[in-house]
Amino acid sequence: MTNAVSTGLAALAVLVQVLLALIAVIALASLVFVPARRLLVEIRDTLLGGELWAAWGFAIVATLGSLYFSQVANFIPCELCWFQRIAMYPMVIILFVAAYRGDIRVGVSYAFLFPIVGILISAYHIYIEENPSAAPKACSVGGASCTIKWIDKFGYITIPVLAATSFAAIIVLLAMVWSRRPATSR
Repeated sequence: MTNAVSTGLAALAVLVQVLLALIAVIALASLVFVPARRLLVEIRDTLLGGELWAAWGFAIVATLGSLYFSQVANFIPCELCWFQRIAMYPMVIILFVAAYRGDIRVGVSYAFLFPIVGILISAYHIYIEENPSAAPKACSVGGASCTIKWIDKFGYITIPVLAATSFAAIIVLLAMVWSRRPATSR
């Protein structure tokens, strides 16, 4: 079961990473080309104002995934995993309340710092997984070592890569919802 869950989450992560890469290319092109700017707006408008709900979806899937790995698969979270969870878990509540109320300001203002901090921690964790000799001593105290790859799918998808993908998707969605706010609140 754990193999199926981790493979499914890894496949979703690859799909999301491809979509994020396409959005990044279009966003960069939109700095120079007006048609790319229109395409970016069309992509945002395709979400029909559901960016906060989509961001909440990423937060809830990431939260449930992390709980599955620790509570069902019995993977012991390392110190950096806990910090990533600290950045992810509050967004489940913040984004749900903001989406339910349709409150863009609250959604972005209160949630935006969490995925930024989370993606930075994830990036550091990925670095440590790839360079175990760089792991600080604290990464092996009180739990699992930060260098353990509990899952390794498609040659690069590990738990911190899954987290980084979710954080990146939430950042992009929050940026999209922020761009949708009325001109008077800019």
